[in-house]
Amino acid sequence: MATSPTRAGPGAPEYVDDVPYPRQYVPQIAPPLLRLVAAMNGRPAPPEDDFDYCELGSAMGDTLALFAAANPGGRFVGIELNPEHVAFSRRLAVRGQLENLTVLQQDFEQLPREELPDFDFIVAHGFLTWVSAAKREAVYAFARAKLKPGGLLYVSYDALPGWSAVEPLRRLMLDYTARMGGPVIDRAREGVAYAQRLADSGAAYFANNPTAKSMLALMKTAGLPYVVHEYFNAHWQPLYFADLSRSMAAHDLAFVGQLPLHLNVPELATPPTAKKIAEGTRDRIAFETFKDFANNELFRSDVFAKGKAQPSESEMRFYFESTPFGTMAPLAQLKRDARLPHYTVDFKGPVYDAILGAIADAPATAMELGLRPALGHLGQLRIGDCLRNLILGGQVVPMRIEPPNPMPGSRHRLRLPHNEVALEEALGGEGPLVLASPVTGAGVRLSLLELIALRLLVSVEPAAHAQWLRDFAERRSMPLDVGDRKLKTVDELLKVIPTQLERLRQGLPKLVALGILEEAT
Repeated sequence: MATSPTRAGPGAPEYVDDVPYPRQYVPQIAPPLLRLVAAMNGRPAPPEDDFDYCELGSAMGDTLALFAAANPGGRFVGIELNPEHVAFSRRLAVRGQLENLTVLQQDFEQLPREELPDFDFIVAHGFLTWVSAAKREAVYAFARAKLKPGGLLYVSYDALPGWSAVEPLRRLMLDYTARMGGPVIDRAREGVAYAQRLADSGAAYFANNPTAKSMLALMKTAGLPYVVHEYFNAHWQPLYFADLSRSMAAHDLAFVGQLPLHLNVPELATPPTAKKIAEGTRDRIAFETFKDFANNELFRSDVFAKGKAQPSESEMRFYFESTPFGTMAPLAQLKRDARLPHYTVDFKGPVYDAILGAIADAPATAMELGLRPALGHLGQLRIGDCLRNLILGGQVVPMRIEPPNPMPGSRHRLRLPHNEVALEEALGGEGPLVLASPVTGAGVRLSLLELIALRLLVSVEPAAHAQWLRDFAERRSMPLDVGDRKLKTVDELLKVIPTQLERLRQGLPKLVALGILEEAT
């Protein structure tokens, strides 16, 4: 590697295993999204169903459990060292009736590989930054040994040059707390407080480094468990993409693409001021390095594939013309532009009106759309290009075709046992606000108010709504954070819920279409 590891002070553990990692949903590692990255870059995508998926460092298991629920034809394996994480993940699988999910307590360097299947997907979210160089090499070696030909490896990590401004902040906290005893979370609390005092005093480091100031602000909102895992490991190494890609290539792993999706489109990936320089950068690896410096990249989410197959325009065309796509929201709620970091992409005009109008009710392929009178004159190629633009803007996602749903009745229930568990965890303030969609193969984010309304709709008689809400407020305690609002009293909650319930009723067809709800028999 071109840079040397930065190590923590005395007493820093090789792995932080006495502080549970914050529960979260990581949408970037959804199988359909990884397939999409491959297809956008002209690589064959792994199967939509009947696939094997492995997450290294699966933490509390919320993401892995959701994917197992949303993809019943897939088989999922989580590898996790922390025994508390493993025990919780296994309980989550049992409660959600997820027979296609296995969680192993093991260091991935010591896995009995012959007992594991070969995988279509291997993901390692975040932790490459927090392990030694030897551990990183072990990840690459595991992927080389266990990925199927053409299988995808996802890795995410703190990136350089962006993190170069933040390393002194970490060093400040570690040096200040180096001689302190006690639990690491207490040292993290003291380190953050000390750094904040310096920032408040006008210290030149913070005044001249807005990135460091923003990271300090993030520590407050993300919480101490995040701070512990991000900054207080024994090993901490932000990575240059060029170094990582060379290590991957040595293990027969070729760079495919990156998330977010717009970063795979050169015209959208860099600021306008850098366009002329970008035009002269033909090599993909060199372009990624250029892009990181043009954007001062802080975090990368990269996808590699086993093998060295050349990207193919026809492979991309086949995916975008033969895959069903649909919308996550009713037609009236869809946005007609997407604000990316450097550009705004709009989806206005009769072509987009016709495409969105056609797929808002039910997913369809470009081939199927091309048979419709309003779109037949465009051809599959143009329709596929429009669908790609809508995907870049987050308005359209790949979907599975399911039998038509009956017209919504008067009573509904959650379709998946996992979503019953996820709803209870979210309402209890413990789990992420996400439910599994077997139609998209991924998660559907809902606000806390939407989840409250959903629970009332499927489980509580209207006459009992007020009492349920009072009991809920007592369990969660007020004030209640709802997006950027604070509901300070139960009465305020009682006032906003009827409107939310009405919105939910209007959106019932979409929730049924996404496989979140089904008509109760």
